[in-house]
Order: sequence, then structure tokens, then C-alpha cells
Amino acid sequence: MNRFKTLIVRFSIAIFILCGFVSLYSQDIKEKRLWLVELNGALTSQSSWEVEPSVTFLPIDYVGLTAGLVFTSPYPSKSLGGVAVNKQFRWSETNDNSVSYFFAFLPALRLNSPKLWIGKDNDYALYLSVSPGLTIPLPSDRRFTIDYFPNQQGEWSAIKREEVTNSGARKVYYNVRTAVSLEIDERLVFSAGYTFSDFDIYGGSRNITVEGSKLSLPKVSMMHSAFVGIGVRF
Repeated sequence: MNRFKTLIVRFSIAIFILCGFVSLYSQDIKEKRLWLVELNGALTSQSSWEVEPSVTFLPIDYVGLTAGLVFTSPYPSKSLGGVAVNKQFRWSETNDNSVSYFFAFLPALRLNSPKLWIGKDNDYALYLSVSPGLTIPLPSDRRFTIDYFPNQQGEWSAIKREEVTNSGARKVYYNVRTAVSLEIDERLVFSAGYTFSDFDIYGGSRNITVEGSKLSLPKVSMMHSAFVGIGVRF
């Protein structure tokens, strides 16, 4: 009987110790913030603005995977138009900026530098990040409508509407983003940085023809952009 009681006591102590370790491990897991949600705003060299919400999974502080959705549009708003081959009508896109992409999916690999802790209680941290990634326009080929008007001064009542569709657009572009970030209390993150990309905001409309001619679009060029952002880790 005494031996049985001894086994019970030892078993109880073992369970108690195991529960303690599990409790401590659970606290560590809860305290480690694996996710970062951000909202970035940017201006680009293609005279367009961008707004990008994103989420990053950081299993360790130095490496993570990011998924973002960028909303973009040229500024100021533009409307393409021209004259029909028979000279009897003018044409114009029904909605401004129809020729440009509106949004794209941005997956990326995120690489962070070690943090430089600042402040008496190490409440602030500075670090750099580099994010090579992809820009995938959705959809890659643009489709929109154009309106025809009588080719007479003051006539702006559309008499005909046609849909035009692009084909053969590039599906994937590449980008590299660099940023410097300030992290406060290991939770709030402020960032500023630069992105270099071969993304063509008009790439989904370059093969469209209207009245036998391709659209008059800005020349293809590399995109440079500057951005600021705010994020929360949890």
C-alpha cells in the first residue's frame, strides 16, 4: 500500500511539473506575434497611386511570407478617345481609366534584418527589410466599353456602345521592395520604403485596337514607387 501511495505521489508530481511546462510553453506561443497586418500607400513613377492591404506570416523574426492586394489608378483621371475612320463619329471610353489595371495580387518573400533596440526599456526597434515578390494583375487582360458620338461640336449623347477586349497580356511581373520600419512595443509598426518593378499599369490594354489602330498609351517603363505604411503585429 505504501508503495502504491508513493507511486501516486510521484505521478502527481510528474503531472504537476508537466502541466507547468505546458503552461509556460503556451504563454510563449501566445506572446510570440506571428502575424503582421499592414496598410501601405504609394505614389509611382507611372503617375499612379497605390493602396495595398497585406498580411505577413513570420514564423521567425527574420523570414516571412506576405500576401497583398494592391489597388491602383492613374492620376489625374484620364479618358482616351479618338475619331472613327469614317470621320462621322468620335469615340471615348465609357469610364475614365478603363485602360489601366485596377488591382493586382502581390505575393512576396520577406527578409528582415536583426532589430536595433532603442529606448530605456527597449520599447522601440528599428529594422530593415527586403521583399522580392510578384505582381499578378487580376485579370491580366482588360475589357471595357467605348461610346460613339456624332462628330459635331457640342454633341455628347452616345448613339452606340461597343465592348473591346485585350488578349495576350503578360500574366506576371516582378518587384523588389525595401523598407525601414519602426516597431513600438513589439506591436505597432510604421514603415517607409521604395519599390522597383517592371509592372506595366497599362499592360492589359496594349493589344486593344479601336477603329483599326492600337490605343495611344504611355510608353512601357520600369516602375519606381515610394510608400509609407502602418501595421499591427499579433
